[in-house]
Amino acid sequence: MTFEQFKILHSETIACFQLIENDLKWIYSLMHKGDVDENYDSLDKRNLGFIIKELKALDYSAGTPFISKDDYNFLNQMREKRNYWCHQAYIDFMYIQNFEFSFEFQKVCNKLQRDHDRIKVVQQNVENANKVFSRI
Repeated sequence: MTFEQFKILHSETIACFQLIENDLKWIYSLMHKGDVDENYDSLDKRNLGFIIKELKALDYSAGTPFISKDDYNFLNQMREKRNYWCHQAYIDFMYIQNFEFSFEFQKVCNKLQRDHDRIKVVQQNVENANKVFSRI
């Protein structure tokens, strides 16, 4: 993977993280009793871990969850992954001379490809769940 390809894939990965977080807030707001907009606004100061935990409890309470157990596990790992991609990934290779040819860069590229492919699937599943809840 070239550095140009890396930057594009990295950007797409960060976008997926942002979309997931926003969709999870809406799903939680739609599932929770009360006014949807007020529920959403109440999440402004809540962290992602709280949202995932509460959403999973609501989702599984009906007996037919929309989001799979594997996806919930990944969502819990997502916080760490998001922090890595936002705050550490470039640091792991940018200070290496001719980094595009380095083992470190290739290692980060492989990790990015795996995380991107997985987060893209989760993002689509969460977006689909949001659409289903929006119609209810």
